[in-house]
Formats: sequence, C-alpha cells, structure tokens
Amino acid sequence: MRCPVFIGSAFVAQYPAGGGIFWVPLQYLLGLRALGIEAYWLEVLWARGDVARGREQVAIFRRQVETLGVSDWVTLLFYPAGDRDHPPAHAEHHGMSADDLRARARDGLLLNLANSVGTPLRSDFARTALFDVDPGPFQIWARQHDLGVGVHDVHLTIGRNLGAPDSPVPLGGVPWRKVWPAVHLPAWPDRGATPGERWTTVTQWWTTGYAVLDGETYDCNKRPGFVEALDLPRRVRVPIELAANLHPGETADRALLARHGWRLIDPAVVAGTPQHFRHYVQTSRGEFSCAKPAYVKARSGWMSDRTICYLASGRPCVVEATGAEKHLPESAGLRFFRSLEEAAAAFAAIEADYAAASRAARRLAEEVFSTRVALPALLDAAGA
Repeated sequence: MRCPVFIGSAFVAQYPAGGGIFWVPLQYLLGLRALGIEAYWLEVLWARGDVARGREQVAIFRRQVETLGVSDWVTLLFYPAGDRDHPPAHAEHHGMSADDLRARARDGLLLNLANSVGTPLRSDFARTALFDVDPGPFQIWARQHDLGVGVHDVHLTIGRNLGAPDSPVPLGGVPWRKVWPAVHLPAWPDRGATPGERWTTVTQWWTTGYAVLDGETYDCNKRPGFVEALDLPRRVRVPIELAANLHPGETADRALLARHGWRLIDPAVVAGTPQHFRHYVQTSRGEFSCAKPAYVKARSGWMSDRTICYLASGRPCVVEATGAEKHLPESAGLRFFRSLEEAAAAFAAIEADYAAASRAARRLAEEVFSTRVALPALLDAAGA
C-alpha cells in the first residue's frame, strides 16, 4: 500500500482571483484520489504584514474547497506572522489538526510545488520531492538563492528539455527527473462537439520579473511575447481574446492591442474562480498563447498546465515552442510556433478540419497528460 501523498502549495490562497491557479494542485489531488491513493492538499499562507487581508484570503479559499467538495482532503495553514523559512511555532490549522498532520506526514511523501513548503514543516515528512513548475528560470534562480535544491530527497520538473544540447540552462549536477503536468479528465469533459466562437487564453501580463544567466537576461513577463505576435489577428479568420490582467491605467497597451484586433477581457471576471476558469476554457474555440520569453530562450520544455485543460476539453491549441514539442507525439490538436507565420499557418491547418483537430486534442490529453497516465510515472520518479 502506498504512503500518503501531500501536494504542497503556497500560491493559491494568496491569489483569490486566480481560478486557473487553483486547478494546479487540484488536478493532482483529484487524480491521486482516483488512483486509490491517500492524498491531501497542504496549502500554506502567510499574512505578509496584512492579517485582515490574510484572513479574508483564508475565508475565500475555504469556500472554494467546500464548493468543490474536496474540503475533507485540504488543509490550510495560516501564519499571521513570519515567512516561509522563519514561521512561528504554531500556525492556524484549517482542516487537519497539527497532531493529525504530523502523524500522516511521518509516513508521507510531500510533492513540494515550487518549493512552497519550507523548514521546519518540510522536515515532518518521511520523503520530500521538490516539484519545479517554472523550468529554466527556477534553475537559474536556484544558483543564486536557496530554492530548496539539495534539501529534498528527489527533484522533479516539468521541464522536459532541460539538459538537452539546445537548452543553455546549467543544471549544476542536480538529477532532475522529468514529468508531464497532469489534467484530471473527469473534471474536464470533452466539449469538442460544441466549439466556441473565439480563441482565448488566460494570462498574466506582468509576472515574476527576470532571471539572469552569464549576463543574458531571461524575461519572465508575458507581455513581450504577445507584443511579438501583435499582427496575428489580422492574419487569421477567427477572433482572438486575451483574458490578461492589464491594470486599468495601462492605457497604451490596451490601445495597442485594440489597434491590432485583439479582444481584451478581465480575467477576474471570466476566470476568477475555478468554476469560471473551467467554463471559460470549455466554451472557447481553442487556445492561442505565447510563452514567457524565458521559457523560449531557455528551451526548457515547459508545458502549460492551462493548455492541457484546453486539450482535455477538446479545444485545439496553438502555443509557442519551448522545447516541449521535441518530446511529444505530433498532433493536429496541438501545434507549436516559432514565428508569426508559423502561428498563422497553425490556425489555418486547424480551421481547415476543426473537428479532427478537436478529437486529436482530446486524444493527446488522454494519452499523455491524463492523471491516470502522468501520475503513476510521477510517483515512480518521486520514489513513492
């Protein structure tokens, strides 16, 4: 019988309007449970100097897990003071008691997403796996800061192309074990028979800044990628919509997108909850998205957890190449581009036989990214 598995996260509760982010740990929780594994989601939240706001985030998070019917498997630790590496002795437990959590952790595996769970909490677990979901920038930043590399039993990454000759990111001797992100198909039914009108994506316009390697800058903001693709709406016959969190004051960028034919919508409105995010994805025609320039430059093989939700829904995807394309079977439902011309050609190919592309998208999700396929491989890599 397998040990208990905990999915550790510290990036969901702090972002209440991020309906898509909520699905990242949730896919693993639902998938592991469906495999008959005793699985839990451990969310950690620090007040960061604003206790009242922190308590509001706790309340929103708890309502979401209750609405989704997973509250029995989710524990939120709220720290009114301190930070990840210097937490106070006691946290507020919403879910398992401290004693119950410690007892289960004693024989458990922690899948530590983005090194969310720090010491001393991490030391309660029998085995820990650092799970990198930001490949390329993470390895660069880890050379400069303590990001948990070296203090976990095993290191997992969704960067399928890290270490390849065309990826310049040094791995420092860390034996990264490569896995695919996972989507839980029962939560994402195939909607291919009812295609939407517009191609969409949900994205951050500005994100986590930059990484610097050997004097070279790796830009982690999405904006530059989309600016490179500004002319695309004029080259395709279907509308393209961005659910991007531009600030109301960013009038120049809003005008720039409008002039080039992009639709712009507030992601907090269409994807501000897990349910709204799912509805937005499933009522789209497909996904068009640029990658962070850092992923492209690093050739890390990053694959979006959002894109695989589109694929599972029977929604074809046109996304920027990061090296992941080298490790996937060719599919009419998932097309990668390296230039504006390639992106336009991908749209034309999909629209020429949309039904076939939709079926291929769902089939790729079933064969590669589904939790029933991806999670056994992940657990083996983690040594569970």
